[in-house]
Amino acid sequence: SLHHNTVAPPIPNQHAEKSVTAKPSNKDKMQKSTTVSRSQYQHAKNSSEADAPAVGIERPNDLDVLRGRGGLTNRHVGNMRFRDEARKLRVAYRDQATSRREKYLLSKELVKRVREYGGRFLEMGADGLWYEMKCESACRKKASQVLREEKWT
Repeated sequence: SLHHNTVAPPIPNQHAEKSVTAKPSNKDKMQKSTTVSRSQYQHAKNSSEADAPAVGIERPNDLDVLRGRGGLTNRHVGNMRFRDEARKLRVAYRDQATSRREKYLLSKELVKRVREYGGRFLEMGADGLWYEMKCESACRKKASQVLREEKWT
């Protein structure tokens, strides 16, 4: 009859090991995915010398713009010239009719002007030497800051 050919389903063995596919933990996921900030990405993308070792500068020249706070940077000749260039663009930057995009372009223009007259944007390293800021967005942010400032009008 038909029942002779029917195979009963296997009975689960309670003592057999279960094969379970382990889901990765959140810690594993965090280790595998590396988050790169926009500025780090831009730095790597824009820097043609990303692999070259940075060369420390003992004495910045009078065209250089120094990043930092306080009298040293405020009185540096290059920073004073930088602020003079910023004054030429500041009226347009502060105009309420100026869009965010236009402000962005004005800050890029200020960075361009500094570079055209031979200036570099420098920041002090832990070793006390100055290093060129390769990150364009950091230079542009420095320019935006000086364009917004009330102190140097």
